[in-house]
Amino acid sequence: MNTAPLSLPRLLAYGTPGLPLAMLGLPLYVFLPAYYANNLGLGLAAVGLALMLARIWDVVLDPLIGFAADWVPAPHRRKKMMVAGLVPFLIALHVLLQPPADAGLGTLYVAAFLGFAGWSLVTLPYQSLGAEADPTPLGRARLASAREGLGLVGVLCAAALPILFPQNPAAVLQAVFYAVLILLPLSTLLLLWTVPEPIIRRQPPALTTLWPMLRTAPALRRLLAAVFLNNLANGIPAVLFVLYVEHFLQAPGALGWLLLLYFGSGILALPAWVWLARRLGSQRAWGLSIGLAGLSFAVVPALGSGQLAAFTVICLLSGLSLGADLALPAALQGDLATADDSAAQTERVGLYYGVFGLVSKLALAAATGLAFGLLSLAGYTADSSQTAALAWIYGATPVLFKLVAGWLVWRQPWIHPAHRSLPGDRPHASRPSAVDG
Repeated sequence: MNTAPLSLPRLLAYGTPGLPLAMLGLPLYVFLPAYYANNLGLGLAAVGLALMLARIWDVVLDPLIGFAADWVPAPHRRKKMMVAGLVPFLIALHVLLQPPADAGLGTLYVAAFLGFAGWSLVTLPYQSLGAEADPTPLGRARLASAREGLGLVGVLCAAALPILFPQNPAAVLQAVFYAVLILLPLSTLLLLWTVPEPIIRRQPPALTTLWPMLRTAPALRRLLAAVFLNNLANGIPAVLFVLYVEHFLQAPGALGWLLLLYFGSGILALPAWVWLARRLGSQRAWGLSIGLAGLSFAVVPALGSGQLAAFTVICLLSGLSLGADLALPAALQGDLATADDSAAQTERVGLYYGVFGLVSKLALAAATGLAFGLLSLAGYTADSSQTAALAWIYGATPVLFKLVAGWLVWRQPWIHPAHRSLPGDRPHASRPSAVDG
């Protein structure tokens, strides 16, 4: 296999589909739940439950899709899977982001289920290609950074929409849909034409190896636990952000600017996290980013109603860790997957990313259900004047999960030193497996 690093144009071409895919993050986790709950009158707890149930199917679908991505014959198996998922994904998005005025929980549930399944059909082979296009730890970190960096640009574009369409969530969802409808097919064509996909001649795994793989790989289990807890900590403030800014801070006009500040700081800090990963390894660099996010967000429960200036500073500081949260776990996943492949002489990259995908989505689904469920138990409603419960659930619960995730990342050994993202590191056949723990 050619081990020359990919050129900058090819890195950018690989990362380009990450931009429209990431534009969906804000609508699906920030704007869409509040829109269905408030504008369509479905209720906070009911919407949270419907979205959580729709995501539970990922427990089955993501490993199956990852397995299929390893099983599809070469050449271009990752690219074939991405193309196969495009059409059903875009159709489901049309219903989910542009619902009829009389849409009920059934429409939300079915459209969310089909949309999440289509998203997996596109993103899992896309991420798997990023683990193989450059077979070195540093190369995987560069590819993940290109994908997530351009993804942050997409999120930044989505964050600007509330400024263009103030107090109009339906227009925001519609604009995101048309942007994805145009950009995702075009960027996928650019990737198909530009980015090489190595032909890897290993035997695909049997789906029955999933449970033994989890049972015998302590490094994989630790990484999965850290990813779940960290995404859970990120998901709770994401789904409650609109409610917190509008009802607690009483600053609905600041939604767009706060989001731009948060994601903009994440983009600017991403090169620094890649540099730090080259010096300390991806594991340590990610641990530092989790600590920074936890420390900066720990101040949130102490804020009073209307303290917008202090919250702006918190958005800036916590946003600095965003790029690391997106790029470095993906690089670590690729390190584990390819090391396991070399040791077992099987092809499991797709299956690994399927498992990581379902864990990430379960965390976000659990965040939606937990956040809205806790609000419902506290007696909070959208028109309630009692916002103390909202402030504590939004600000305190993520810090608890960040503490545990940070301990797992910083203290637990996952990656053999030879697999950390170090400059100039090239693959070597005699390396031990990263799953040795």
